Amino acid sequence: MDRKTFLELLEKYRNGTASEEERHFVDVYYRLFEKDKDVLRQLNEDDRRRLQERIKRGVDKKIAHNRPSRRSLSYGYYAAAAALIVGLLIFLYRPTSLEQDVIATQQDSIVPGKNRATLLLETGKEIALSDLHSGIVIGDSIKYEDGQVVSSAIAGQMLTLKTPRGGQYALTLPDSTRVWLNAESSLRYPAHFGTNERYVVLEGEAYFDVAKVVSLDQNGLSRKVPFRVQTGVQTVDVLGTQFNISAYAEDNKILTTLIEGNVKVSLGDTEGEKERMYHPLKPGQQTILQGHNLTINKVDVSLFTAWKEGKFVFEQEPLENILKMLARWYDVEIVYQGDKPSVTFTGSMSRYEHISEILDKISYTQAVQFETEGRRVKVM
Repeated sequence: MDRKTFLELLEKYRNGTASEEERHFVDVYYRLFEKDKDVLRQLNEDDRRRLQERIKRGVDKKIAHNRPSRRSLSYGYYAAAAALIVGLLIFLYRPTSLEQDVIATQQDSIVPGKNRATLLLETGKEIALSDLHSGIVIGDSIKYEDGQVVSSAIAGQMLTLKTPRGGQYALTLPDSTRVWLNAESSLRYPAHFGTNERYVVLEGEAYFDVAKVVSLDQNGLSRKVPFRVQTGVQTVDVLGTQFNISAYAEDNKILTTLIEGNVKVSLGDTEGEKERMYHPLKPGQQTILQGHNLTINKVDVSLFTAWKEGKFVFEQEPLENILKMLARWYDVEIVYQGDKPSVTFTGSMSRYEHISEILDKISYTQAVQFETEGRRVKVM
């Protein structure tokens, strides 16, 4: 970027016509200078002092020229005015290395996912859940795990918990079943379960720890109440167990991994019981459903539940699958420069590492390289 283009960008920022990406660049640029007092480290102390004085005079002059009311002065306005002066001076001293620093600072804005979710009520109301809490509890009302009330008018409603890209959240259902939602996922469930079955609908990925529930039938005999998870054409029936389901639409497959207990996986219309074929699973087994083709394999379950423990764990995992996971968790876009590399990786990393550290570890193999621009990761 030359000085002329840079000044034009700052003028667009000042008059409010800059795009979101351009505004972000200027904000990052200003924060970089504010954060790194030695950004012009080759200057001596006198030069730095004179530079600070010139910046102050430039900001005061820019503010005086535009004469906004005192009340309307905002951080963005000061930032633009300061950046106009700072930017011109910095480009005079080191135009190339500073742009690299700005790009690096933009990369710092790519942070790992955190506790983020939205609760959708049947009335259409949306409640943005606090990122200071990790989950909610459904009972007579909806509360955070510390007892703080989120919503009280939920009787008879169907509710949906939804996580965005870069989000995760936990949920305790009315029967005490615990569910952990991974990024870009949703779970639809009733505010209260009936006595015949417990039914929920999943999109994306979730880990279930299903509570055992017993009720009385019409003859007064006790019976176990089944828990049913619907994901597309697949249904998982359980009584009390722990399992993980990954059903992202972009993956074109559904993985159901059993950790403990017993489950039955079936395909077809949930109403047509006689037409459904059940596939029982044992702990350590996993079903893979692609289209209407279902297979059962023995797996290392830790590979498929590591996300719940805050880790990425891969064993000969295709690069494309790994990058999909990173895209959902770090909320970035993956762009391939050319054909998708047909390589696999094995390793374990924290989900809370900076994305650049994870990409560096993958690129150490020299099988693939990455370049980050804003929230876009280029694969080369």
